Amino acid sequence: MEADVKARQIATAPWRGVKSLSSMVFRRHSWRGWALPRSRFNFLAEVGDGTGSSTVMAPLLWIGRNFPEAPVNVWKSMGDGQEEQVAHHDMLRLLTRPNPYYSGAVLWMATMGMWYVDGNAYWLKIRDAGGRVRELWWVPSSIMEAKGTEGEFITHYEYRPNGIAIRIEPEDVVHFRYGLDPEDQRHGLSPLKSVLREVFTDDEAANFTASLLRNMGVPGLIVSPEGSDNLPSPDDVKATKDFIKTAFAADKRGEPLVMSGPTKVQQFGFNPQQLDLKALRRIPEERVTACLGVPAIVAGLGAGLDRSTFANFGEAREAAYEENIIPAQRIIGEDLRFQLLTDFEDDPFMFRVGFDTTKVRVLQEDEVKRATRVGQNLKDGIIMRSEARRALGYEATPVDDVYLMPLSVIEVEPGQARADDA
Repeated sequence: MEADVKARQIATAPWRGVKSLSSMVFRRHSWRGWALPRSRFNFLAEVGDGTGSSTVMAPLLWIGRNFPEAPVNVWKSMGDGQEEQVAHHDMLRLLTRPNPYYSGAVLWMATMGMWYVDGNAYWLKIRDAGGRVRELWWVPSSIMEAKGTEGEFITHYEYRPNGIAIRIEPEDVVHFRYGLDPEDQRHGLSPLKSVLREVFTDDEAANFTASLLRNMGVPGLIVSPEGSDNLPSPDDVKATKDFIKTAFAADKRGEPLVMSGPTKVQQFGFNPQQLDLKALRRIPEERVTACLGVPAIVAGLGAGLDRSTFANFGEAREAAYEENIIPAQRIIGEDLRFQLLTDFEDDPFMFRVGFDTTKVRVLQEDEVKRATRVGQNLKDGIIMRSEARRALGYEATPVDDVYLMPLSVIEVEPGQARADDA
């Protein structure tokens, strides 16, 4: 009897696990977005989404400019591990011109910016009378949110243009998530939320410097009477101040000053080197670019330019592609495959959606390096002269179908060298 009960429990356990998972309720806690370790200061309220900071926008703009460089492609599985590129797929045409008002490159720039800033990026599908997707529109994450119930993970999306809530079915939304938010797994989690404190520090340093430069931080000139006799009245002080401002401002700077009584005139100010905030501002630049996977030198930030040379800049750009663009393209490609390609193909598992990086200039081999490599292979007898010419973009004729073998090298059969030594 006990064995039967235990068997039934084992048989039904997986189903009960699935039901309990679908019934879980996820709530977005208000403190999740701004609370940082050992601080209760609301950095999110002060910084916002970070797009007001040049430290954040510099790497984001680099991503936005470079992400669309590799076009989206669709490959169809042909079996036995082989696949064939689908050159003129309807989804690719839609991504090239998503709607009548902006191009696919602009769509990607807006999408990737919001993907990093909020952790969520949304496209709204517009269908024709036959139900086919004809347009794609980018939607700010601030007016779109996934909704669900205890019985279903996502029931719909709430779209709030002008504050009016509109229900959008899940099949009409493409939702790009940056990982998963542990507090609400229906949404992604922005990598920038962990560096809000550093962004706030950089903003404060910028405001402090701007205030000093705008107001000089302290009075630029002090005029005081000599001695304690005949102290000026408040009216005399005001008149002297107005006189100096009028007589020595703008183009009149440098004019001689003559006072009617014993007066001490002192230049008062500060040494700008004593207020150098360069080192303080380098830390936010390093932390932000590290979270985004874009080296500071590539984004043009001072933290990278201090140690940059033309020699290592190319390597830094390649690193930015390998650490940021290429992984992001792989993640985005899977979302396109299962959230957009399904509107054009019945079985998305028969296809692969990715980005063609063969046209990305920074990822292509340097011409000099390529010529050196091909030339060495030709000299070593690895390739024919015709193959070398074609590899370098030259025409080849039948007379080029020859190998160049070094005269100092001879062929030796297996075991022959040992017999000769004997």
